[in-house]
Amino acid sequence: MNIDFIILHGSPGNGKTTLSRKLHEQLQSPYFEFGWIPEFRMRTRSMPISQREEEQLSFENLILVAKNYNAHGYKNVILTDLDDVRMLDISIVLKGFTYVILTLYTDHDEVLKQRILTRDNGNEYTDWQQSIKTNALIRRRPTLPNEYRILNSRDDVDTTLAIIMETLEKHLPDDGGDVSNFKREDFYSYIRDEGI
Repeated sequence: MNIDFIILHGSPGNGKTTLSRKLHEQLQSPYFEFGWIPEFRMRTRSMPISQREEEQLSFENLILVAKNYNAHGYKNVILTDLDDVRMLDISIVLKGFTYVILTLYTDHDEVLKQRILTRDNGNEYTDWQQSIKTNALIRRRPTLPNEYRILNSRDDVDTTLAIIMETLEKHLPDDGGDVSNFKREDFYSYIRDEGI
């Protein structure tokens, strides 16, 4: 398998953190969650930045870090926990690289709710209603080039990991295609009110 970047995507509660860690162990490759990139709401004491600007800066920093690992010979660099609308940007910022977007989803709202309310991975996100809504929006939007949808409604992590590995093995590299015909408003953003 000779993939530069693997993006695990989906709404909260779909297993991104658990499966990213398992994939990291299996592939022995670098793994980065978006939330690990520091966010700062002030440029200086008197100059705040908007949530949109903060998220943009964090996204750019994550991509710089990932590309730097790749420049040093690392393959299968795992990125996760990005906003859905950022999947559109992936095809632009990773143009010329080999990448795969693995979008995890569930087809049972109750499964998603229970995962969020009972998880013990350190994630403090508890808005299961928003996650159900986001899961539905992501499932309805068009599939992007290099994106695969992976059903993760059961709690059998090893089976889902096997499906992910099979998907990665079968992936045929391409340049990411043209995303100019996709509409940003079809993609979910947690900071939609500021227009990302």
